[in-house]
Amino acid sequence: MTVDELLQPILNTTAPLRLEDSRETIPEWDSLAQINIIAAIEDVTGGELSTEEVLGIKTVAHVLNVCRAHGLELTINES
Repeated sequence: MTVDELLQPILNTTAPLRLEDSRETIPEWDSLAQINIIAAIEDVTGGELSTEEVLGIKTVAHVLNVCRAHGLELTINES
């Protein structure tokens, strides 16, 4: 699975995501999207995120790190 496959439907975008993308660079990354990102991570990893992990998700890189910590290796298109 790629980070684009996980996040693009939630963020309502088809643009390739970059590691540094965040709420500041993606207008659609609002509070509802944040909740949906957390729910999607929990769904695909089959685990529950800690409060620290939830609060730490601020960029695409953070999403990758949390997923990897839960055993899911997401890839990112480096274009």
